[in-house]
Amino acid sequence: MSKIFDLTEGSIVKKLFFIALPVLLTSISQMAYNLTDMFWVGRVDQIGLVEKEAIAAIGTAGYITWFAFGLILIGKIGTSVKVAHSVGEKDMDKLSKFASNGLLLQLSAGLVFSALIFLFRRQFVSIFNISSTQVIKYALDYLAIVGGLLVFQFISSGFAAINEGLGKTKVNFKIMAVGLLLNMILDPIFILVLKMGVTGAAIATVISQAITAAIFYIVYLKFSSTMFRFHIDAFDFKTSKNIIKIGLPAGLQSMIFTAISIYIARMVFVFGEDVMAAQRIGVQVEQLTWMIAGGFQTALTVFIGQNFGARQFARIRKGFGIISLMLIPYAAVVALSLFFFAPFLIGIFIDDPISKAYGVRYLEIISLAQIFMMLEAIGSGLFNGIGKTHIPSIVGITGNVLRIPMALYLVTIFREEGIWWALNISDILKGTFLIVGSIAILFVIEKLKDKKTNVLTTSLN
Repeated sequence: MSKIFDLTEGSIVKKLFFIALPVLLTSISQMAYNLTDMFWVGRVDQIGLVEKEAIAAIGTAGYITWFAFGLILIGKIGTSVKVAHSVGEKDMDKLSKFASNGLLLQLSAGLVFSALIFLFRRQFVSIFNISSTQVIKYALDYLAIVGGLLVFQFISSGFAAINEGLGKTKVNFKIMAVGLLLNMILDPIFILVLKMGVTGAAIATVISQAITAAIFYIVYLKFSSTMFRFHIDAFDFKTSKNIIKIGLPAGLQSMIFTAISIYIARMVFVFGEDVMAAQRIGVQVEQLTWMIAGGFQTALTVFIGQNFGARQFARIRKGFGIISLMLIPYAAVVALSLFFFAPFLIGIFIDDPISKAYGVRYLEIISLAQIFMMLEAIGSGLFNGIGKTHIPSIVGITGNVLRIPMALYLVTIFREEGIWWALNISDILKGTFLIVGSIAILFVIEKLKDKKTNVLTTSLN
């Protein structure tokens, strides 16, 4: 077990920070990755393109690639949780089964989904009912490259899930940082120097993702191939089914969330490209909360997963408390920053005064939800760690579905701002329910483990 970072022993604070910090840095890297694309695309006016058209196009295409993240989560969450449980039980045979089958699932899903996006990209873009022919063209060009080669992102996520379950989040950060650095170098070259605009952004992204996946594979060959075997003949239907069973609720939640977001985007497009571009930029700035929340949710899931497998319930409670004391104040600071510094934050990415004004108002409104988004992540991390992934998924799906009727009603009163208030209310409801539920489950976690021992033992075999 020397290649595994054991979270079931030693200082809770030290070990929690050790695993959380790389996940945090990885999330920041991913956030910087997206913001870098937006920063340079927002300057295509230097090569004669209309910046709001380019931003709206990438924002539209982004919803399609975002949908793929739901599929990625099915294998990623399932593999990470099952590997973490195997680590806690110190069962290397089960670890090897879950790791190899998790990778095979990601590779298969990635190939299929990439082909579907490439072949049906025009039909996907038509969902948004975009009137601008130029925005449609840019979106199709971007999807043909980034969407058609999403398989690299699936592969990287497969390896990252195994490392998370092993507690080796530091490895993930180092590899992701290489991809970020490469993207930061390639973006201005392909977008502005070579004057390829949106197509250049897509090429830079795919090159970075492909090299990241290649590095993950090289690291596996050098350090991890003795722990598990990544071959086609390692496939086991029962093991793969167990992975999917754990990951499916989170994946479905993500895909339904994206579908709802696409519907919301259609509503936003009614108010014009300025509003769409503003919201797209605002969402990128908002990553200060939800990317960090997602990163720490992963750390909490791994920490709780290992300790749940090892029946270390006191460590689970203490670790949960430490994470909460870290993240809630952080979310409060972000909320205040989005409200008071909205003009500065939006101004980094776009100069157009109309789009900028809409973006500022978006951040001011959505700032209220930041703390509740963090509470949702904390609660989800606990439930995912103990294998109860369906609970945060049900809460998330319900809360997200409510966005549509709320938006339809509020838009008649507040126009585009009604859509943003609907997003706010949804996040408040989800965060409140999950944090209350997670606190309640901590009081009965021993009984839960005892009650489910036979079921978990069967599913892990």
